Amino acid sequence: MKAKFNLRNSGKSLMAIVFVSICILSTANVFAQNPNFSGSWVLNESKSKLPEMGFRRPATKITVTQDNLVLNTERLSKGRDGEDRITKEKITLDGKECENVVFQDRKRKSIATWSADGKALEIKSSMTFEMNGESREIKSSEIWKLSDDKNLLTIESTSDGRDGEVKATLVYDISK
Repeated sequence: MKAKFNLRNSGKSLMAIVFVSICILSTANVFAQNPNFSGSWVLNESKSKLPEMGFRRPATKITVTQDNLVLNTERLSKGRDGEDRITKEKITLDGKECENVVFQDRKRKSIATWSADGKALEIKSSMTFEMNGESREIKSSEIWKLSDDKNLLTIESTSDGRDGEVKATLVYDISK
């Protein structure tokens, strides 16, 4: 009877170990590290897909620093007059709304959320413009992804345009 009792306890211990192992493995994705977009990125126009009309000029260079709480970006682009234009933003990564002054005194409100698999970051933004006494809200979305080798940053951009939705895929090479 004593041997039977030990066998029964051994079986329970083995089942407990299997159960704990399954729990740990099934929650591994929860603890997976989100991508870190830190670096200096240069636009690769040949790999990018830009719309023909209605799209602002993309940043030719993006410098990013990131930790678990914040994504800091500095985007270099050309203005209509051909001069360099730098836009800096501090995007919180906690899913809460943040606000940045991005052009003159205009503020952009943004919310960043990670995809379910933790491999992509979506930044939804809105800006309000005043023109001729009328107010217009422009909404946009960016989905940031890193290539497996971490040498390419792809930003899938969607924004409101005069004639509807404008989409672009911007591909950036890491600058070494």
